[in-house]
Amino acid sequence: MASQGFAVPTWGGEFPRRRVSNRNDGRLNMHEYISSGWIWQFARAFGTSLTAATLSYGFSIAIGIALSLWSASRFFGAPTLVKTYTYVFRSLPDVLLLILLFYSIDSVIQALVKFVTGAPSFRVSPLVPGILSTAIVLGAYSTELFKAGWADIPKSQHEAARSLGLSGIQSVLLVILPQVYRKMIPHLGSLWLVSMKETALLSIIGIPDIVRTASLAARSTGKPFTFYGIAILLFILFAFASSKLFHRLERSSRRAMGGA
Repeated sequence: MASQGFAVPTWGGEFPRRRVSNRNDGRLNMHEYISSGWIWQFARAFGTSLTAATLSYGFSIAIGIALSLWSASRFFGAPTLVKTYTYVFRSLPDVLLLILLFYSIDSVIQALVKFVTGAPSFRVSPLVPGILSTAIVLGAYSTELFKAGWADIPKSQHEAARSLGLSGIQSVLLVILPQVYRKMIPHLGSLWLVSMKETALLSIIGIPDIVRTASLAARSTGKPFTFYGIAILLFILFAFASSKLFHRLERSSRRAMGGA
């Protein structure tokens, strides 16, 4: 039986043909695949997923803080624009935004850089659309979380900060945000776990994350349960370690606030 090919999208919009052998044609056995270094491949895949999750999580938190402050400001139309942003991107499937950015952002960034600096074209890392799409979607949820946390702070806290002679920025950084952070730690932990799970979408655009590495390993060895099981185990271990971390952060935050 002849081998069949399938198309895999790559950065830049090209569709090369990748050969896939059938079960009896050149498929590696488990020992051969282990000898070829699959442990290192999974370690690199976990590093890729963790990098994407960390950056998208950080950007989403920054978006949430910035837009919640902007929504509470006196700028005309700010609450409406922020509400529109959160509604649209909480409704949009993440994969659609990822594909849209995948096929557009490379050429857009190249055109901007060439227009501003006159530098020759260069290739943008395929991680960029993955990180941006996740950050934009999670930023919508983060914005709603920070808006809710902000609204939960009594007005007397703002007045007390002003009575101490603190400026608006100082009162936000030194008085308000620490209290918002303490109330939001469990929600921030959930957002962190979601950011890691969202990295599974990176496999769609050919990035060697955990899911894509498991898929390639399963196809090469004919052992799908083994390698997808490894991927599941990695995500579960990550969630377990993350829950312990955020639980410790929550306890330390309560101790710092006098056990409140």
